[in-house]
Amino acid sequence: MNSATKTRIFVAFLAIFVVAFTSLILLNAHANSSNSDVLRVASVRLRDEKGNIITSVKRGHFVFAEVTVQNPQSYYSAYYYYYYYYYTYTSQPFLLVARLDYGYPTTMEGIGAFKGSLAGGQSITAAPGFQIPANGPTGTYTVTILVFSNWPSAGGYPLIATPVTTTITVNP
Repeated sequence: MNSATKTRIFVAFLAIFVVAFTSLILLNAHANSSNSDVLRVASVRLRDEKGNIITSVKRGHFVFAEVTVQNPQSYYSAYYYYYYYYYTYTSQPFLLVARLDYGYPTTMEGIGAFKGSLAGGQSITAAPGFQIPANGPTGTYTVTILVFSNWPSAGGYPLIATPVTTTITVNP
């Protein structure tokens, strides 16, 4: 094997190494960026049927999880039409899920959902609700707010890295 052949083999292996190493770096960067929040839960307030903010409720009553979701993205797309540029914010579809859980291991006692879409820089407030079971246990319940791109069964993925939780006390 002459020196030119050895050089070609070395360059080929070097190119393969560079491509493989760069691919791993790019895949890792994509995986890390997909874990960041696309949308943001700005606030969660628990309300009763009359709209009052509550921290406790009686069994059999309704609870509404008033959630404000923001799209902090400010990028936009531009298109050209008859000598003018038009700018539009990119819209992000989402599914907001409010779960009511009790105990450990947790038992889901209620669930509510809202589906919508938010353009960059906008926010929306939704109030999915659920009824506290009339025969459910008393004590502290946890309300967990999850935000997905769509229903998980339809390929939806989380748009917030960490679910937001709050608690409510259920009385007899």
